[in-house]
Amino acid sequence: MVPMAKNIQNRIIYPKWIIFLLLAAISGCSRMESQPIWPSGFTQVDRTSLAEHLPTTAPWRDADKPGTIIIAGHYRIYTTIRNPIEQALCARVVEAAWKRFKRMVPAAHINSPLIGYIFRNRREWVAHVKATAGSLAGVYMRIEEGGYEQGGQFAIWRSGVNEMLSVLAHECWHQLSYRTLKNHLPAWLDEGLATQNETFIWRHGRPVFTPWQNQARWSALRATYDQRELIPLHTLVSTQAGSVIMQRAAVVRAYYAEVWSFMLFLKHSRYRNRLLAVLRRAQRGTLNKLLSGAGLSPQDITLQTVRWNSIAGPVFLRDCISHHPAILQKRYLAFVRKLLSAWPTTRMRTTAPQASP
Repeated sequence: MVPMAKNIQNRIIYPKWIIFLLLAAISGCSRMESQPIWPSGFTQVDRTSLAEHLPTTAPWRDADKPGTIIIAGHYRIYTTIRNPIEQALCARVVEAAWKRFKRMVPAAHINSPLIGYIFRNRREWVAHVKATAGSLAGVYMRIEEGGYEQGGQFAIWRSGVNEMLSVLAHECWHQLSYRTLKNHLPAWLDEGLATQNETFIWRHGRPVFTPWQNQARWSALRATYDQRELIPLHTLVSTQAGSVIMQRAAVVRAYYAEVWSFMLFLKHSRYRNRLLAVLRRAQRGTLNKLLSGAGLSPQDITLQTVRWNSIAGPVFLRDCISHHPAILQKRYLAFVRKLLSAWPTTRMRTTAPQASP
């Protein structure tokens, strides 16, 4: 059983003299993780700012091995990562993800801390999956790099600092969607919005999300487009992400690249306000009214079954985004061509190509 905030005792706050010792001892310390701990593009200004505001922590006594609870605003993160700097990076990312979610869904609120798990390696993560994921453990075990969210809690592992923080921000969206929206989002919406969290730059030790700068998704989209294997929108919006990850890696990359680009398209075109309206309806609990008469059982809706996703995805797209799927498809393809032709090959750009109105 995970202890809640009111049970946390012996909180640790690092004084500044320890902070500077930590900074001095980071490189070459045999007790720290061996991989570099600084994210890409992290400057000396970022390092100083981060080190001056390390999060409060407490012992995680339920762990099979000694662990730490990171106490970060709205979050309680249970981790076996030992490095306090990396713990601080995780704290900054989850709080930034919360603020970004609030900008998209201003009425969102939570009544208790958000819980997550970050493990030092995949072996520890697998043990957690087997112990907690139930019948879905087999599906999650097929994840080669990443993590998952289930029941309002996320679990990821550290394959590298940049990868860990990217996955962490992605899973935070799923967690917040689950915890704050009264109606579920279909996979194309939930996964598409989660991919918008995957990339960021650092300013004074805090992440600033840059969804356009997702080189991995852009490259996968480029490959899919060049091979003429783009998934038609009517198929994309009816596809369940859980079914995708059971397929070969190229299919997984193509799916996530398309929901990433489709969400960029919706956010930066005439459809933006309609997208935000979907989130408002989900938060208020009125989105599922659109499924009346669709033949879905309460269990389908509650469990977000494949059948529910195959029906809800197209219905929400049609009734909330566009009643003209052929026109929407045409505009999206034009956006993809513009996105792929404009993306620089030598330096990531900070300004985004706009979708046609």
